[in-house]
Amino acid sequence: MMPESIKQNKGRTTLQHLSEPWRCWKASIPGKVPPLPIRIENRIVRYVKAKADWWTSTAHYNRERIRRGATQAYDNPHEALSRINRHLLTQRAFQECVIESMDLYSHLIPVYNVEPLEKIADAYLDQYSWHEADKRRLLPAWINAADSEPPPLLVYKWCHGINNLQDIWDTNEGECNVLLESHFKKIYENIDLTLFNRLLRLIVDHNIADHMTAKNNIVLNYKDMNHVN
Repeated sequence: MMPESIKQNKGRTTLQHLSEPWRCWKASIPGKVPPLPIRIENRIVRYVKAKADWWTSTAHYNRERIRRGATQAYDNPHEALSRINRHLLTQRAFQECVIESMDLYSHLIPVYNVEPLEKIADAYLDQYSWHEADKRRLLPAWINAADSEPPPLLVYKWCHGINNLQDIWDTNEGECNVLLESHFKKIYENIDLTLFNRLLRLIVDHNIADHMTAKNNIVLNYKDMNHVN
């Protein structure tokens, strides 16, 4: 076994040999590593080529996002909000969602490529829905929009909400309090969209309710196959 100190030195030297050709490639200047065995030099060349392909594809992807208006909201927030409102009120046919798989050798992770404007509209709609639910006190206090709230505060809200219920501790006629816990899975997949639309219309505008239920019928694209959700 190689001693730990020597292993760290070798690792640092290896990283230096890998980073120097990469910096030369980005600067468009010829980079020649010190005299090394042919096999190691070929591996360095393969590393630089693979990283260059990744860097080029990422640059093209970001330029395409900018061209399609992904960062427009930072420059014109009022115009971007107007586009989002128009999108929510009128959009009923959504662009297809492309699915790719990230191979980690042990398992696959699905990666979804969604239109940037639809991402922004969905994020806006999500925040608006939680705002309306909080303003109307539609959901209990222990249901939170994020997991960033510390558990002790959630427990305090939960106890405070139960304690403020009318006649919650009244047991004159033999009543008792029962705490039930359950896990719900795939609720949205099994819900009837017509009923869901009617329920949404009770709390949000009918245009927004139609947008939320129509979002279920999006086209999923994987390689040369299409599937309507």
